[in-house]
Amino acid sequence: MDLFNFIKNNVDILSVIEQYTGLKKTGSLYWKGRCPFHHEKTPSFTVSPHKNIYYCFGCHATGDVINFIEKIEHLSAFEATQHLVQRYHLEVPKEIQQQQPGLQASKNYYQLCSAVTNWCNAMLPKHPLAASYLQQRNISSPTIAHFMIGFFPGGSRNIQQLMSYVTLQGFSSQDLIDANILLNGKQGLYSPYENRIIFPIKEHLGQVCGFGGRIFMPDDTRPKYYNSMDSSYFKKGKILFALDGAKHEIQKKQTAIIVEGYMDAIALWQHGFKNSVATLGTACSSEHLQQLAKHAQTIYLLYDADPAGKQAIMRLASSCWQLDLDLKVATLPKDQDPASMLEQNSNVQPYIEQAQDIFNFFVEAKTATFAQDSMKHKMATLLELLEIISQVQDSLKQNVLLMKASESLQIPLEILKNEYTKKHAAHQNHSMSPHNGTTITAKPIKEPQETQNNKLEQQIIAILAYNPQIMTERHELLLTACLSSEALLIVQSIVDHKKTHEGPCTHAIEEMIDAQLISYIRSLMFTLGDGTIEQTFQNLMVQFQKKYWKSITSTIKMKLIQAKKNHNEQEVQRLLTVFEQLKSEVYKNGRL
Repeated sequence: MDLFNFIKNNVDILSVIEQYTGLKKTGSLYWKGRCPFHHEKTPSFTVSPHKNIYYCFGCHATGDVINFIEKIEHLSAFEATQHLVQRYHLEVPKEIQQQQPGLQASKNYYQLCSAVTNWCNAMLPKHPLAASYLQQRNISSPTIAHFMIGFFPGGSRNIQQLMSYVTLQGFSSQDLIDANILLNGKQGLYSPYENRIIFPIKEHLGQVCGFGGRIFMPDDTRPKYYNSMDSSYFKKGKILFALDGAKHEIQKKQTAIIVEGYMDAIALWQHGFKNSVATLGTACSSEHLQQLAKHAQTIYLLYDADPAGKQAIMRLASSCWQLDLDLKVATLPKDQDPASMLEQNSNVQPYIEQAQDIFNFFVEAKTATFAQDSMKHKMATLLELLEIISQVQDSLKQNVLLMKASESLQIPLEILKNEYTKKHAAHQNHSMSPHNGTTITAKPIKEPQETQNNKLEQQIIAILAYNPQIMTERHELLLTACLSSEALLIVQSIVDHKKTHEGPCTHAIEEMIDAQLISYIRSLMFTLGDGTIEQTFQNLMVQFQKKYWKSITSTIKMKLIQAKKNHNEQEVQRLLTVFEQLKSEVYKNGRL
């Protein structure tokens, strides 16, 4: 058994889906509700617990419990399995762990971080100065509980307390060292988080993967913030603080708010902006935006109104145009950030409502002194704007941006368009030049796969993917003789899967076929009754025999000749036996 089938056998699909949409029992085998993947008034989303699959008769979304988590949480298949293993506390058998060596290691790391989070959170009420600081920042008790904010007390005695605590949870001091929570120093073990307010940082699935520590004492001269070191589990430049809790609100509103630090995100959340996330002391990057693009169409950037914040947005504007997102910049008052404004009971909503399109912001910032600039500087600004516009894929959007640039620069639109056309043509010629070290190869047009056009092949593959054990040696010989090349590769994968696994192999062949065929396979799995699968498959194979009988006989004859040539009597007898069975079956069904 592989990891996918282990999870499907141990996680109830009904209990998982019920956390995302309401379901009511319909008949003895099915549950029905509104589809979580599209808006509908009349429920058409159906779950079959006995088959461990779902199907929407409205939008045709279909799959198993892993596929459901992939789709609803915007995850890869492996991320979905990790999520389900950790969410339902599954003990994965050792033989399966060996197939997925990183699974148990990541589970242990996240559990250790969770234990440290609980310990720090429990320490906070015991240290009045730390608790008082949060109170002064107007961070409420419910907010502290939601974000599991804590405190890491200093001194060797508290280090010993932490080690004793994690030992009771099944971990060791070495685990804390390996996770860079404790470090070896001249005086023994210490932590870089000592005497800091602790903000647990979660990855997008809600697992604690690192920590942010903030100093709060006036005489503490250390850097204000300390984040976990980068590791295979924690990448500071890729993580968005609070995304795990904000993503459903982001999906609901189709908007997200990005701020610079956890205090800003926490303050916004407390004041009702539940769709807020924060970068971890780094500028917002295209990777951050790619994460949010899975959940929202419009992104608001609430960066500090200081030069550093402005420059961060300027850099982002130069690299974000490949993403199909509406990016807007909310300009806050000078020397203010979202947290400080909310602490003073100032409303940030008007600034969000007045947010500028990022291109307008960029153009205004670049052309604020355009009239007074030297000709050299003007040309540099113009070329920079045209370079950004050239990165936009949508031609309509390109024209809109050229119009905005024309207005801001006070340059006639036709002149700007001509300059853009010349620059774009020069860029294309440079890309195709044999002297620039770049080889341009025409991308071949992909022929439509026969598998996609041949309904008979599709139906056969669908049933084999659902129940690989239904295929006999006779069926295998038939199919390998006459299937299209693409379908043959898929069937061979099913044969290989059948040798070492039980149950469906949809996940094992997903990378080989397109999404449409996967959907077709799963819908067939849903609509075919268990008692009719074998009969349906036999009927399909009879049709297949009739359609390709001449090719089948020709292929078997060639194999016989080869077997005789190799003096392989066993193979000769096998092929003759199979051929007689096939011929008898065809005559029996009146096909010849």
